[in-house]
Amino acid sequence: MSFSVLDHYNGFVSNNFIKKDISQTNLLNQISLTWSQYNKNNLFFSKKKKIGIYVYGSVGTGKTFLLSLFSQYSKVGKKIHFNHLMSKIHNNINVKEKNSKKIELFIKEFCKDIKILFIDELHIFNIVDALLIKKIFNILEENNIFVMTSSNFRPKDLYKNGLQRGDFLPFIKHIEESYDVISVDSDTDYRRITLNQSKTYFTPINDDTEEEFNSLFNRLVDINNLTTKKIEIKSRDINFTKCSANVAYCSFDFICNTNLGHDDYANIAKEFNLIFIEKVPKMTNDFSDQCRRFISLIDMLYENKCSVVILAENPISSLCQITNLSKEFERTASRLYEMTIIQAS
Repeated sequence: MSFSVLDHYNGFVSNNFIKKDISQTNLLNQISLTWSQYNKNNLFFSKKKKIGIYVYGSVGTGKTFLLSLFSQYSKVGKKIHFNHLMSKIHNNINVKEKNSKKIELFIKEFCKDIKILFIDELHIFNIVDALLIKKIFNILEENNIFVMTSSNFRPKDLYKNGLQRGDFLPFIKHIEESYDVISVDSDTDYRRITLNQSKTYFTPINDDTEEEFNSLFNRLVDINNLTTKKIEIKSRDINFTKCSANVAYCSFDFICNTNLGHDDYANIAKEFNLIFIEKVPKMTNDFSDQCRRFISLIDMLYENKCSVVILAENPISSLCQITNLSKEFERTASRLYEMTIIQAS
């Protein structure tokens, strides 16, 4: 390679942006080796050559940071969050028609002028995405795009207990056999290290925490000039009734108990720099749909670097008590620890 990604990593260490971790340097070395071997024999077919990287591990272990670092400094890479990729395809193509040619043309256009595509936070919730991701990977591989993927799940745990999962199993086998599957784990959640002492997650819900929550909002906005902001999304509008500049105030019921999805939350995230969300309940089995929306909301806010202030019934660690969403919520919890910070301007 014409660059050493470890030099850039060590630069972050020497500038005290991160703490050096042997598991992270090992991962960077392994990614570099796999990419080098893939590139070296690009004109020859080899059953032994790995055609991509699949990195999995607990939240906060640096997967996204390290793969982003490699993708960025390779000069031939592009990064996209899995949710964004799915949204782009669903918005541009009628997936139900299963028009493989249109999907192929879209992927080719999206990946023109790159050799590496980094798909961040791969997780499968439904059969449509399960079958679609198989097509996407196949198209990328046929066009000699080196795929790097991060996930909180081992390949064999993707779409676990999902509908028609048997149709998805060949893809899992393909990942396990053709990709360099790497586990990265650490006792440290690097997202939590960045926490400062600003209190922006209030729990439990009582008179005192409500007063603190509302007082913080009042200090950050011009309380005498609150406005309503209408966000137009396709054929409908979402009306935030308590806004000031790029700050919004809403309830959990308003933002998660209505039929909103990734695209809606992405548009909301682009409108605001900070969102106050009050009355977030302890999410039990009765709140399964609302919890999935909350996970999507936090993903979109995080991707758009939007901070949140939350008034919740439970601490982050026990906010979700839905067994079949506990793994997905680990990522959400870690992101919440990082996001509930008001950055100094």
